[in-house]
Amino acid sequence: MKKFITAILIMAGTAALLYPDTGLGYTGLNNIILAQADTDDAPAIETEGVTPRIKSKKRAEYREGKSPLVAAGLSLLVPGAGEFYGKDYIRSGIFFGIDVFTLSMWYYYDGEGDDKKDEYREYADRNFDENIYYGGLLGMTQNFKSYLEDQSSTDRYDASEIWSYEYFSNRDNWTWDYNDSLSVYDMLKLSFESDTFNNAGSPVLMIGTANQFTHNLPETKTQQYYEMIGKYHQFACGWNDFDGYDYNADGTVVMVTDSVYSSTTNDYVYLERPKMKDGAFDYTENGYNSPQVDFYEDLRDETNQAYEMGQNFLMVTLLNHVASAFDASYVIKKNYQIDTQLRIENSDKADKLGLDNYKVTYSVMW
Repeated sequence: MKKFITAILIMAGTAALLYPDTGLGYTGLNNIILAQADTDDAPAIETEGVTPRIKSKKRAEYREGKSPLVAAGLSLLVPGAGEFYGKDYIRSGIFFGIDVFTLSMWYYYDGEGDDKKDEYREYADRNFDENIYYGGLLGMTQNFKSYLEDQSSTDRYDASEIWSYEYFSNRDNWTWDYNDSLSVYDMLKLSFESDTFNNAGSPVLMIGTANQFTHNLPETKTQQYYEMIGKYHQFACGWNDFDGYDYNADGTVVMVTDSVYSSTTNDYVYLERPKMKDGAFDYTENGYNSPQVDFYEDLRDETNQAYEMGQNFLMVTLLNHVASAFDASYVIKKNYQIDTQLRIENSDKADKLGLDNYKVTYSVMW
């Protein structure tokens, strides 16, 4: 009982502070009245059965009957439209001008990003060659030829199927499987680390580590493809200025022919691979150089920066839409009241007074 009366007094006090002219009345157990001041002198009481409903008698009117919800919706679609609807033309021009500017900047930077992306992709297509790349891997692992051919005699491996472009370019062959033949990574690792293949009589002396050879190119030239060839060192040997090869006078890579024995055909299969520079291959951090990769990465950085700027302006555009929607609603209702309603409803047990028999609701309508 005390809690109930205290709650009513608190609500009444709050209403009195917020609305000094509010009328407060008591007409019986079932008619506790808390009503906000309105254009009329007294609040109206609506009754359904024994349930009293107390509300403002007349809603406050907005300027020329305009709706703040309509204004907000218009500005959410087109910044400034809601303000124009509310006849605040200065605000309308400001929000619309911001929208035009930010959209224009987003369009400009997004277009610049597209142009830069086309530029770096065209550059990569001219200067990066998948065949040279896989040929470089063949060159690094050429010391395996004799080992594979020896194994071919036992019908364990077919050297021509393993030491080939097709085998190296197959993504499935980059992961070691106990029941599979040697994976590409295994061959690279042994080439870098095993004395069995790196003796004085080996065609190529390997220097470095195979740990960086952990990725294979996608089957198609996707965004991932263009990212990988510049990001990872392992793809440096596919660029045509890679300094681990010997070059002809015209700048082309010197290609040499290798033969691999096939246990299937009992004959040799011939393929070309890049000739390693000076019979040694240094793939350490300072062991190779490709200015083209550096230039390519600069192009990609410029592309990403352009896209990022475009996204920033697009975010400002979206925020401007939201801000304009709130502002347009304010323009319509800033000089007018908001219609409110307070209800204290009781159950049909009118002869009992208790918190469980009463429900208080408060609503706001724009």
